[in-house]
Parts: sequence; structure tokens; C-alpha cells
Amino acid sequence: MGAHVEFGILGSTQLIDNGRSVPLGPAKQRGMLSILLHRVGEPVRADALIDLLWHPRGTADHRPTLYSIASRLRAVLAQAGLDRALVRVPGIGAYRLDVDPGIVDLHRFRTRLAVARATAGRGDRREAAEILVPALLLWRGEPLAELRGPRAEQVRTSLNQHLLDAHRLLAECRLACGHHHSVLAQLESLVLVHDLDEGLARCWAGALRAVGRGDEARRFVAAFQRRFRKEMHTEPDIDESPVRVPPRRIPRQLPPDIGDFTGRESLLAELSGNNVVVITGMPGVGKTTLAVHWAHCQRNQYPDGQLYLDAAAYGHAAPIDPEDVLDRFLRALGVPSGQLPVTPEQRRDRYEELVGDRRILVVLDNVRDSAQVRPLIPRSMKCLTIITSRVRLSALTIRDGVRTVVAAPLPQDESRALLARIVGERAATDGAGLAALARLSGGLPLAVRVIGERVAERPLASLGDLVDELRHRLLDATDGDDQAASLNAFFDWSYHALDPDVAHLFRRISLHPGSSISPEAAAAIAGDPLAEVEGRLNVLAKAHMINHDTARRYRFHGLLHRYASRQAAAQDDPADTARDQRRLLNFYLLSAANAMAVIAPEWPPMPDLPDDPSVRPITFAIDTEAMKWCDTERDNLGVLSLWADRNGHHRYGWQIPGVLHEMFERHGSPADLLRLNQQALEAARNDGHEKGQIGTLVNLGTTYFTLHDYDRAIAAFIAAQEFASATGHIEEEGICLQNLAATYVSLGQVTRAIEIYGDALAICRKIGNPVDEAVILHWLGEAYLRLGHYQGSADSFHQALAIRQRLGAKRGTGQTHSGLGTLYLAAGRPQLALRHCEAALAIHVHAHDEKAECDTLITLVAVQSGLGAHPDAIRNGRRAVLLSERIGDLYRQVEALTATGDALLRAGDRVGAEHQIRAAARTLDGLSGVDVSPLRNRLTAVERGIRPAGPESRAS
Repeated sequence: MGAHVEFGILGSTQLIDNGRSVPLGPAKQRGMLSILLHRVGEPVRADALIDLLWHPRGTADHRPTLYSIASRLRAVLAQAGLDRALVRVPGIGAYRLDVDPGIVDLHRFRTRLAVARATAGRGDRREAAEILVPALLLWRGEPLAELRGPRAEQVRTSLNQHLLDAHRLLAECRLACGHHHSVLAQLESLVLVHDLDEGLARCWAGALRAVGRGDEARRFVAAFQRRFRKEMHTEPDIDESPVRVPPRRIPRQLPPDIGDFTGRESLLAELSGNNVVVITGMPGVGKTTLAVHWAHCQRNQYPDGQLYLDAAAYGHAAPIDPEDVLDRFLRALGVPSGQLPVTPEQRRDRYEELVGDRRILVVLDNVRDSAQVRPLIPRSMKCLTIITSRVRLSALTIRDGVRTVVAAPLPQDESRALLARIVGERAATDGAGLAALARLSGGLPLAVRVIGERVAERPLASLGDLVDELRHRLLDATDGDDQAASLNAFFDWSYHALDPDVAHLFRRISLHPGSSISPEAAAAIAGDPLAEVEGRLNVLAKAHMINHDTARRYRFHGLLHRYASRQAAAQDDPADTARDQRRLLNFYLLSAANAMAVIAPEWPPMPDLPDDPSVRPITFAIDTEAMKWCDTERDNLGVLSLWADRNGHHRYGWQIPGVLHEMFERHGSPADLLRLNQQALEAARNDGHEKGQIGTLVNLGTTYFTLHDYDRAIAAFIAAQEFASATGHIEEEGICLQNLAATYVSLGQVTRAIEIYGDALAICRKIGNPVDEAVILHWLGEAYLRLGHYQGSADSFHQALAIRQRLGAKRGTGQTHSGLGTLYLAAGRPQLALRHCEAALAIHVHAHDEKAECDTLITLVAVQSGLGAHPDAIRNGRRAVLLSERIGDLYRQVEALTATGDALLRAGDRVGAEHQIRAAARTLDGLSGVDVSPLRNRLTAVERGIRPAGPESRAS
């Protein structure tokens, strides 16, 4: 990063590098940067970016353009030394900007405003004003200026509210310090624009009186009152007298705000516009802190007082009866103890009478259920009632239309910012340690504060040194004098409120090591009927002990998962736990085997699958259902296989990745698949299973092949072939030979590969293995194509295609259609090439085979360009680029960018072509190996077409 890099989005988007403004390109490019800076450090999904950048969005596919914008933006950031700042987040289709929030004007403003509020809260108004003045100077104009549309206006409105809050606080501080003329200069234009803001109006009127302009102050107040009554249909909290004398008792029960409140901008914006709102969420997520902070932000709008109740639904004390609360509230509103109404109905009526048309803010914290809180909600629309509860108060939502807002854990950047404020100066000395500690919190503000206290106790320890210790002790850590402040205690209160059968399921599903769980998997662990289990899962979700992931999936928070595992270890029989873990593994393995039997029916089943009548694995009617299940469970299956091997269930450790290897190979990160296969090989060796070791070595070799690491691929295939030969597994030996030959083709040793294919083909025909015979024939077609033997290539491809179609091998059929498309393109028969490419593409898309889809698209671009179908070629080129980026294969990315550049050049778009070729050249510079030379040759050929002729050529 440059020595002095700063970003600005409080006005037109700008990047300043060492005092020099860096050109950021067109509006869409600046707009994308502004969005990512607004949410710096967070992944922003492509759909959200498109909604903000294109309004109205229309029906066009903006993703290719978005990718181009991101690519150009990376080049701009690279000029300021931010080469790796813009990150494509794999798997979720999102971008993230990784820069220090402290170099972004918006985040500096937010930090200074929070510090100023805390400083003013301590009574130091002069220092607060000194903090606010430079903060306000950061605003240069309309924030996020390049964005248009309703969503952008909503974000802008929220940001402008913070600007107004800062001006209001500065004016109040200046008045308190006697700087009355400064207030008048500051507010002169603001009171005209924000002519219904009571806080600004009070400051303006107070400053006028203080400088001897009392008549003007009275006229201003009278005009403000008329305007406010007309627009707001209520009385404003401002009058003509210097001091407002309330006619009735005004309760001030609101707890103090927290000075270091951090983040929650979008949630705070979501709370606005409701007169009754419920904030719900898991234990420790900061519901009370959020409610109290928001109440303080709103209190100027409710001048008749604030009522507060801790309803004690969760904790050591008994939950409070609403009738007792009405007594408290009535006394707070001025009713003497001896005059309290006798019956609940009379107390309720008296409460409503006292509230009347007053504007009162009511905070009802830690509520048990709707019945406890309903009698305490004023019926007056002029009041604001904020409720917090660990459970969803569905009855209030359904019967009373009350809005419910779920407080989610803080995103990583807000957790880090909060911890930095708590830790203080030490945060600046160890950024990596601070980030690691923030991640431990799982976004729970309570956990962040516990971590901050542990850091304070160890002033000589580095932040990084505390990570491992707190990872294991965080649940029990307290501030030393209050055990109830530990995370464990917070979780205990919710856990002990569960019915026994729900609590039992909570413990059972903690045995699942993955990140999310389906009702079917939960039923397999619990050994109970699916309908019962799903009902209990919904009870847990309502109590926020787990969260809804999708409509029928659930997700644990990391700390609650650890808490549930601890409860299971303490309360459940180890023999029952071992049985339930094996049921879980059998459910996933057998479901995966059922899926692959539908997706690739031509392949033989996994050897030695378990037989477990207590488990009901999922079955699939069609391949799309099976592929959807595999996609959904992909992460879980990987985690389960690793967990199984580490816990002594070695067979599952290689069978789960083995049965799904072909599906995992179709899309996703090859690097992730490599790690999975390396772990699977260790599991197969621990299991001592001969076929398992051979098959896993082959899978490992094919993954190295995908990563273009041909030396390691050859080593794996040779090791597998030698082991198969030594153990007498002739069929497996033939598979090893065909993969070895395919690698030699990629290395350019085609003649050697054809010889090995001959040996492998003889084995397949001898034992009657048509599946592998078709595989070998396909690769023979590729080998002959490399040699320019078009007829031999066509014969081999067509033989492979016939066998694969007969067997119903969909993926293989698509692969061979794609090979024929490449062959006929090289042979100068574009119409035949087009037909086979289109057939291949339909199969790849259906099969979710992203790598094969990308390869076929690259060939199709060349075919369509040659036929003059330039718009189709460009569109498919951009699809290929997006796919290559999502896959994470840089070699394919170079191919796709080069093909797209060539298509743009043929269509006459020299500028667009140059952009694609430059991106390809930058990517290619970081690659090595035998595949680089043909890529560079192709790239150079397209570059020559882009470059204008030199002077000597024109002179000739």
C-alpha cells in the first residue's frame, strides 16, 4: 500500500495517493468502489452491486459488465500500491475490498462521531467540539454521489442522518461552551433545510436569545411550532421560553448509552419508522445495547420521558409479572403509591390515561413472551416502544402487526473495530493478532468485551499470544467478579429454558461437525421421526439457539456449537454418542452414493459401503435433485470426511470424498479438492484398504492434473499403477494407465501416451469394461488431434461418443461432444464444430460441470467469431471469463480473456479487445509450466492484431 493513501466517499468518490488524485474512471467504476468502501472488509454480493449500480435494473445480465468494471478497478487500485485489495470471494459471488477503514473518510467520520459522543457524555463539551469540527470537514458533498435509485437513496439518507447528528451535537456543545455566534454561523443554512428538526431549532433559538435577539427567537419558535403541528400533527418539544417547565412528571429511566457503540448502521436504519419494534437474536448478540443506544438516538423526539424495564425473562431472578411493572410505571409517571388503582384493568386504564397524547419512549428489555409484554405497550401512536427478547414474539407479529428485527452477529470489521476501541493503543501494534481475536468472538459483542477484558489483564502479552488460550477458555472467561457475565452463563439461561426433548436434540446436533444441518441429517443423528425433529429444530430456531440458514436448513453459531458440544459431553452416554456419530456418517455416505448412482450411473459403486438399517438415506428421482443435494452439502461432506479420519473412522475418511470425486471435480476450488484428496489418501492408508488406496491415488493424480502440476500427477498415477499391479487389481491398473497417458498428452509426449493408451485399452477390452474403454478412446482422440491426425482423432472420438451414449454417461457424452467441437474447428469445418459445441454446452450446464462448460465456451467463442456471429461470441466469451474466475483456474482465465479479446477485435472493438488482452497478460505473468508457452503464443497472436502498424509500415 502507498505511504499516504486515502479514500473519500463523502462527496464524489476519490482516491488520494501521496497528495495526488488518482483518476478512477467512469461513474459505474467509481460507484462500485464507493459501495465497497462503504462496506469495507465485508463481502458484497454481485446482485447487491448490480442493484445499486444499475437503476432501473431491467432484464439485462449485468454480470459480465460488472466483472469488467472490477477488473478495471483492480488496475486503478494497483497504481496506488493496492494490488490485492479487491478480492473476489469464491462460492458466494461477491467482492470485498480489503483496506484499513481508517483511510476511508466515512469510517474516520463515524469513529470521531462516536468518540465525540462519549466525550460529551462525560461532560467535556469543549473537547467534543474540537473532535467534531475536523470530522465535519470530511464531508465534501453528497455521499456515494455516483449511485442512483431507491436503495442508494436509502443508504444516503442514513449517512446524512449521521451528518445531522454530528451538527446537532456540535451545536449543543458550542452552546454549552458559550460559543453562541459559532452556533448561528453553523446552523444558518441547516435550520432552513431541516426545518422540522427540533434539536437544531432549540439550538438556534437558544443561540439567538444568548446574543440578545430574543424577539427574533420568539418569532422563529412560533413559526416552527405552526409548521411542526401542520406537518407532524403533534406538539414540538420547543417553546418561546428559555427554559421549558414540564407540566407533568417526566421519567428518565433509560440506562446510560455505551460510549464505544460500534457499527450496526443498517440495523439502526431498519429500526426507524416503527412505533413498536421487537429486537430479537441469540444470547450475547447485543440486543440490549442496541436497544438502549437506539433509544438514546431517538430520545429527543420523545420529550415526555423514558420508561425502562428489565423483564428478567432469562437469568437467576424470576421473570417479572406485567402487573408489577404497571405499578412501577404508574409511580414513575407521578401516581402516589397510596393512589394506585386496585384491579389490573384499572391500572391499565390509568396507564393509558397518563400516557394520553404524550410522547414517551418505552424500553422493555429481556422479555419472555408476548403475554408478558403486551399490557405494557402504550396504544398511543405518539409513543415509541422498543422490546428485546431471545425468542421471536410471534404472537405480537401475527396479532398486533409488530415489526421484528433480528440482530445478527457483528461482521468481522465491526468486531475488530469494537475490540480495537476496548483494547486501546495495543490494537495498533498487532493488527493480525487483533483480527484473530475478533474472529474468536464470532461477532458477539459480549464475547468481544470478554476478550477485551482478558487482554487488559495481560498488559505484557502480545495479542497473538492470547489467541490460542482464549480459543479454549472463552466460554468460561468472565471479568473476574461476576460469573453471570460469562458467555457460558448467558447460554445456560437460554439452554435451561428449553423442554427436555428439545435440549436433547440441541446436544445431539452438536455432534455434526459441519456448518449447517438439514432436518434429515438431524433425524439421522437423533434416531427420531423426521416430522418430530423438524418441529424441535424450529423451536430451537425461534429461541435463537440455532439459526435458519435456508427454508429447511439450520446453522449453529460457532460459540453456541461449542457450548452444545460441551453439554453433550457432560450429559450424554459416550456409547450413545458413538452410535449417533456413526449414524450421521452412514447417512451422508449412503445419501452421497445414492446421488452419484443417479448423476453418473455408468460408474461402478463404491466398494464396501456400510449396511445400516437404522438410517434412512436420501434417495433421488432425477439427477438435478441429486446435484442440488451435493452442491448444498459440499462443505459438510468435506468437513465430515476430515473429522471421520481424525476420530478413527478411517473408511469414511476416504469413501466420502471418493464417492463424490467426480461431482466435486465439476466445480469449486481445485486447491480445496487437492487438500480433501490428500487427507483421503491418509485415511485409506490408515484403513489398509487396497482399492481405497488405489482409487484415492488416482483421484489425487487427477486433481494435480487439473492444477497443471503434471510431475506430481505422474508420480501419483505411477504409484497407483504399481500398487494395483502388486496387489493383483488389473481393472484398477488399467485406470491408472489411462490417466498416466492423459498427462503425457498434456506434456506434449503424445507418441508415448498413445502407446500407454494401447496397453490400457487392451486391459479394458479383456475384462469387458466399456466405461473405461470410452474414456481411453476419448483421450486417444485428443492425442491424435495434438498430432494433427484429424481422421484418427475423429474415429476415436466417435467410437467414444457411441459407447457413452449407449451407457447413458451424460458427463462423458458432453466431454466428447466438446472434443469433437475442438477437432472440427481445427479441421476448418465450423458448422460441425458449432453443432457439437452446442450439444456439449447443454450437457455441461445441466450437469453443473463448470470447468467443462468454461472449456467448451472458449472453443465456441472461436467458432462463432469465425462464422461472423460476433455478439454471440462476445457474450459467451464474457461467460467463460466469469466461470474461469469463479473456478479459480488462472490458466483457463487466460484462455477465456484471450478468446474474448480476439472476439472483440474481430467485431471491431479494438479498445475492448486491448482491455481483455492486458488482463490476460497480467494473469499470465504469474504462471509457469508447460501450459504457458501455447497460451503466450495465442495471446501474442491476438496482440499483433490490436497493435497499430508502425511508422515504417505506413511509409512503405
